[in-house]
Amino acid sequence: MGTYFEWVADLDATEAEARELGQRVVDALVARGVLLPEVSPAAALGGDGHPPGKAWADTLAGSVAGSVSGEAPWGMSVGVGREVYDGGQGDVDTVTCPRCSVRRSFFGPPEEFGPTCSDEDGLRWFHDAAVAWRDGGDGVGNGDGDGETDLVCRECGAASPVTEWSANDAALACLGFTFWSWDELGPQVIDWVAEATGGHRIVHGSGKV
Repeated sequence: MGTYFEWVADLDATEAEARELGQRVVDALVARGVLLPEVSPAAALGGDGHPPGKAWADTLAGSVAGSVSGEAPWGMSVGVGREVYDGGQGDVDTVTCPRCSVRRSFFGPPEEFGPTCSDEDGLRWFHDAAVAWRDGGDGVGNGDGDGETDLVCRECGAASPVTEWSANDAALACLGFTFWSWDELGPQVIDWVAEATGGHRIVHGSGKV
């Protein structure tokens, strides 16, 4: 069991502008009939969210005319402030260096990663940096992964803020939107959010808690 969700994150929003931009996105989705303007604790897990509007199915991927489950979703919550958006199961498996563009995988065959088939140190390295950033850190460290928010690339040796690294199925952002108990979002939703935020870089993922 569990609760499935879709998330959309704005990679360019700053902490200072996140609240205003979040309201712009809500207003845009309300105008499309996708959301209702009021908030309700029944629309989100662990907080308040906007219930779905009559046109919520317009957000779905493909030409689906309704929910895969046959039921309306809960709603959408707005996340303002530093947050790590992912699949909820610790399933980030690759990151890409912003300097040399080399991808680092955290999972693979036993001959490369050992009997666990995973780079546990690498996973902790990324996770710890992401959490340190979420909790307010900004400093350059020495590469030992202890409360640092900068990651050192093993390929080129450059240290870069964790927010500049690209992670599959994850994003570090100051503004995000979580669609609770929602079926797969279509690319049109990314376009709507990008338009409402003035052309910001928008990424999308899904997960389960």
